[in-house]
Amino acid sequence: MRFPKIAAATAVVLLASACGGGSGDGGEADSLTVWVMGTSQDPLVEYFDDAESRFQESHPGVSVEVEFIPWPDAQQSITNALAGGDAPDVLEVGNDQVANWASQGALMDITEQVGGWDAAAGIDENALESGTYEGVQYGVPWFSGVRTLFYRADWLEELGMEPPETWDELVEVAEAIEGEYDVPGFAAPTDFTNGIASFVWSNGGEIATQNGDEWEGQLTDPATMEALEFYASLTTDGISPQEYVGQNELIALADMANSELGMYIDGGWALTSMEEQAADPAVVENIAAAPIPGADGMAPALAGGSALTVFSTTEHPDLAFDLLTVLGDEEGGQGYADVGGFFPAYPHLLEEYKEDPDRAAAATQMQSIRYFPTTPRWTAADQDGKILPSAMLEIVQGGDPEEVLSAANEELTTILNEPVE
Repeated sequence: MRFPKIAAATAVVLLASACGGGSGDGGEADSLTVWVMGTSQDPLVEYFDDAESRFQESHPGVSVEVEFIPWPDAQQSITNALAGGDAPDVLEVGNDQVANWASQGALMDITEQVGGWDAAAGIDENALESGTYEGVQYGVPWFSGVRTLFYRADWLEELGMEPPETWDELVEVAEAIEGEYDVPGFAAPTDFTNGIASFVWSNGGEIATQNGDEWEGQLTDPATMEALEFYASLTTDGISPQEYVGQNELIALADMANSELGMYIDGGWALTSMEEQAADPAVVENIAAAPIPGADGMAPALAGGSALTVFSTTEHPDLAFDLLTVLGDEEGGQGYADVGGFFPAYPHLLEEYKEDPDRAAAATQMQSIRYFPTTPRWTAADQDGKILPSAMLEIVQGGDPEEVLSAANEELTTILNEPVE
């Protein structure tokens, strides 16, 4: 799943005197090119400057050229590279896009290299698996971020309540907020697969599972259905307002920032937008975060973020992978995560973030993370087809859950098993 970064014009940063991606005498590279999603900012330039210095300890004379690609331009830029245009040696892709680009031949098989890379042993297993497609390793997790439950800390303190940890507590706290402050206690937008998935996973359900070469939708599994019906009930029972039906989480952000909502689920990256939209900046100072409440305790959260890959057309695959390891080892991964406000892919590094009041909840949430199906067809099922959001919308609008989810499950299974073009 890609998180929003500041997107503007493409920029190229030359971190050493050599430029271009050509080769020197004897076929040895004099530079390597990295494509990074987002825009050039001073802290990022400093990070890559340091990374180049580390890389040159083993490969003196080989410079690192970094090109920043705005997220909206990524699809076209990578497509053009595949067609023979300018291409990188190392490429950042959203961790939900590894399978898509691997299936199109854009990424190099790095299974053997990762198997011999000592640092890989410390990476979260699920995160590392998210970089595979059909059993082959194509990407290495670079950083991750998670959503948490935002809540009004001052209101809960006045109510004498703690942040909810279970579904029952979520309803209880939401009702108390509405009763005392006359605003909705919790937002449950229906166009929110990333958030709804936490409810499914926390109840022991799945969205889809792989059986051999086939994918099977799990929307009719009893645990999944129970979770989806509970999420829908948050609206139908009046906990979440009707205005959020058919909408995504962005609709709740301004309400949260302006004392018109008590709780909602979003990522830490939303705080900047809250600060911009708050009529009274002091309100945002009273917004705190906690792990997402689940059926019986903390729910798993989708780990969004990016993976580092080696582009399939590189003329220097060994050098490119060496550069990938500099960017993606503990030092490189944590360095980039800190610059971007995310978390490294190494679980044992998360403890220090728990000491930071502003990041403690997310760091705790990072200990329970999940990923969507690792298939290039997931984008077609979710972003294009909106299968789960559409089903949730129908249920909230009065559709029979069994009928709606049966039809959605059939559609999901069909799309996930369609041939990759």
